[in-house]
Amino acid sequence: MENANATHPVDNDTLRVIRERRSIARFTADPVTEGQMQAILEAARWAPSGINSQPWDFVVVTDPDVRAEMGIILRRLTAAWKGFSDAPAMIVVSVDPSRDSEHFVEDGAVAAQNICLAACSLGLASSWAGVYTRREKRGSVESALRKLLSLPRTHRIIAVIPIGVAERRGPSHPRRRPLAEMVHWNKYEVLR
Repeated sequence: MENANATHPVDNDTLRVIRERRSIARFTADPVTEGQMQAILEAARWAPSGINSQPWDFVVVTDPDVRAEMGIILRRLTAAWKGFSDAPAMIVVSVDPSRDSEHFVEDGAVAAQNICLAACSLGLASSWAGVYTRREKRGSVESALRKLLSLPRTHRIIAVIPIGVAERRGPSHPRRRPLAEMVHWNKYEVLR
């Protein structure tokens, strides 16, 4: 497997942040500054979207009581729920499908990725709990979060992202399939 810190023929700060980002589920009590949060949200705002629809809205949750309630709801979705609720901030990425009914999921996902990359670039940690399911069911994690956060029924929740200072770093060399196993040039061919 490739070494995440290997020398690459073309490299820059962005590519290094992409390689260094890890999903972290335990955070210190250190706060996220207003400036850091604004920079992270600005990165989300600049995510690409289908027909430039920008269907997203972001709910930033810093209130400890609301974060605790969110953790209880997220317990049904992820084993990392306790660490999520201990993070000093959580960002809920929601989208309005009426702005682009064909691409709202991808649009929300790319905004969420920008959030995680921006946090890493600022020395912060994040994770990602995917909330969206094709058909939202009554009593689902999404409907419980929507009610807690007063999100309109028109919005779908794509992800909840905790942001904070990592209690400890993630693995320095996560396993990744080599490019030779996943890249096809000009047409798909079965690779060996």
